[in-house]
Amino acid sequence: MKKLFYALALTATVYGCKSTQSTTTKDQPILTVLDLVNVKDDKVMVSVDPGEFTTDSTTFYIPKTVPGTYSTSNYGKYSEDLKAYDYKGRELQVIKRDENSWSIPNAKKLDRITYWTNDTFDVPGEGDIYSMAGTNILKDENFLLNLHGFVGYFEGMKEKKYRLEIKRPADLIAGSALTVSQTLPSEEGNFLTDVYELNRYFEVVDNPIMYAEPDTASFKVQDMEVLLDVYSPNDKFSAEDIKPSMMRMISAQKRFLGDVDDTQKYAILLYLSATPGEGDAGNFGALEHHTSTVVVLPEGMSKEELENSLTDIVSHEFFHIVTPLGVHSNEIHYFDYNDPKMSKHLWMYEGVTEYFANLFQVNQGLIQPQDFYDRMYQKINTAKNFDDTMPFTVMSENILEEEYQNSYYNVYQKGALIGMALDIRLRELSGGKTGILDLMKKLTQKYGKDKPFKDEELIPVIVEMTYPEIGEFFDQYVSGPTPIPYNKFFQKVGLQLK
Repeated sequence: MKKLFYALALTATVYGCKSTQSTTTKDQPILTVLDLVNVKDDKVMVSVDPGEFTTDSTTFYIPKTVPGTYSTSNYGKYSEDLKAYDYKGRELQVIKRDENSWSIPNAKKLDRITYWTNDTFDVPGEGDIYSMAGTNILKDENFLLNLHGFVGYFEGMKEKKYRLEIKRPADLIAGSALTVSQTLPSEEGNFLTDVYELNRYFEVVDNPIMYAEPDTASFKVQDMEVLLDVYSPNDKFSAEDIKPSMMRMISAQKRFLGDVDDTQKYAILLYLSATPGEGDAGNFGALEHHTSTVVVLPEGMSKEELENSLTDIVSHEFFHIVTPLGVHSNEIHYFDYNDPKMSKHLWMYEGVTEYFANLFQVNQGLIQPQDFYDRMYQKINTAKNFDDTMPFTVMSENILEEEYQNSYYNVYQKGALIGMALDIRLRELSGGKTGILDLMKKLTQKYGKDKPFKDEELIPVIVEMTYPEIGEFFDQYVSGPTPIPYNKFFQKVGLQLK
């Protein structure tokens, strides 16, 4: 995820997976229906049919936190009036356990549950949820469906298949990396139902959808199809407006990555806020997914500002294809949405990603070398505002704790500088033959998106892949309290910090 803080006089951008297992019959998918047609009081009705239970009780959850946000969001507090029904349509007892979970004692009798879900954009302060991880309900005009804010899961059933049906106005279309398996017409003719088939709950939350009037563009980069979907309420910008800059940027990224990336389809969903903070999205940036990103920015930007921000932000999200989407620990692969355990390796997930987002631009000639140096120098200065002796692995593992939460912004600063220093050290030890991109390629080959690593084993594996001296680097500057001596590293590559 990348955050961007925006002022009205914008001149620059700053980076601001239980107990009792519930089981149902065979392979019947969990049917979840979102009704975007009959919106009531700015709320959407959600219906979930989990199939027949064989256990006496179950618990339904809506995520407390989701991958990539590194914060507690409590999405369940935006869902209300949750009701459970038996097969004769009679209400069953529901016990609300906390903001994000509901117990249903008579699970064997359960046919389905329903609840109303509000959006986050028009809640004061957006409930402290990042806009790019938030939701929007604007009847007949726009629905930004970060699905973790709408769709929940039953205890022990996150690995079951989902059938997602979305009833939507006929003149709104879906922007998503997902493929609609079928579209069903209504008898009245004024709405359609899009059907999506998903293999498990993770695929639900990993595939945001934005419904709006058509404003799309697409292009091919090598073998990858890129989809652009734009919502600009005042029609200030269109998908065609940003297509050239996005095509130029992603083409450069693919050249930089080489064969490390085999993504076949990638979607950029851009939501432009008309009145930031006044009943509309008020904080800006993007949230990564395996094959898409949600980007939220203010509509009031100039075209140049928009393109510059998109280049920095979307490039960061796209590089998340490498890590944590491609290379990640058990904590991320088996993410617990309601009792998350965090990984030690934010230095890699966010830090190396941010470093790549800047490095590829100078590597591919999108910016000049001095522009790159200036960016790194700015990160050094900004990182001085944080405790430089705090081990990054400790901060990362405890990032959800209040004591460490305010240090998260430093992952884009010192995290990127760790990536830079590691790159320099690898190049020094290899005589200039290999760097951090080569390391990430090796890790991708060893692990990949379907084979997570054990958190405590990553650094020893990296040392085994590279040099014993790299173990000293991690002991000092990543797992240890020693500040990075930037001048010492710059001298290795013929630079001076002045």
